[in-house]
Amino acid sequence: MLDSRHHNWGLIGCFIIATGALVFGLFAQVVWHMRPCPWCTLQRLIFATLSISSLLGALVGLTDSRLGFHQTQSVGFARLGFSGLVIALALAGVAAAAWQSFGPVDAAGCSLTLADRIVQATTLDIRLPFLFSATANCDEANVPLLGIPFAVWSMLTFAIIALLMMIASTSTSTLFRNPSD
Repeated sequence: MLDSRHHNWGLIGCFIIATGALVFGLFAQVVWHMRPCPWCTLQRLIFATLSISSLLGALVGLTDSRLGFHQTQSVGFARLGFSGLVIALALAGVAAAAWQSFGPVDAAGCSLTLADRIVQATTLDIRLPFLFSATANCDEANVPLLGIPFAVWSMLTFAIIALLMMIASTSTSTLFRNPSD
């Protein structure tokens, strides 16, 4: 049976993977001059949100153990909520990357898609254009890396995050376990 330490390590692992994916995307943009498309920027937004959610969930667990609360029910619910959010975001990322890879994306461009509308609604494309402004169409952005399209790498990364969090959360009863048991 998994304990809260495994759960925290799962959240920390998700944070590291999501942050690494975000940093690698920026590296590819700056060093390799790979311009992001609207679906790429949406995936960046999901990776950033995953990083923050994973970190907050891990901090709740670390604070819990440091302060000696040891699995109070409210902390258990908070950690379970962050885990659920991480899994939901990772699955949304899988869907976005799958749509970019296999969906009926217009070959001439993918502007004014759902991805555009979501990123524009957050106004992050204006506030942080370096990170969230789409500067390429989908055909230009989904180039192969080691023979595999960039969006497929992204989809695999989201799937790994979802799987890691599911494994770390398989024993929800340990989130609510009384330490004296």
